[in-house]
Amino acid sequence: MAGSRIYKLGSIFTRVEGLLKAGGMQPSEQPLWLDVYRAFPPVEEPSFYRTVTATGPVRPILYPEDTARMQFYREHGNTIIDLQNTTELSPCQRFLQESGHLDQSQ
Repeated sequence: MAGSRIYKLGSIFTRVEGLLKAGGMQPSEQPLWLDVYRAFPPVEEPSFYRTVTATGPVRPILYPEDTARMQFYREHGNTIIDLQNTTELSPCQRFLQESGHLDQSQ
């Protein structure tokens, strides 16, 4: 039975559907996303064995401020940042704004 729980054998949708049909999961316990998935199924069923079709080489995603950010953290290290405080910028963001690496819109 343990082999049927392996992630390669089916999508999470088919496993949840199987649990609901077999009585392993009550309808009141079903995940919120299940109704949305039923209403809007994907074009192709997600599968572990599906190969990705390459559309070209993967472009490196580097922004101009990335090198400045790297140098800042190399010199000053990481600091503790309060993610709930949206009014105050992190020291790195302040450095990038003052040095002109970021647009004023951010």
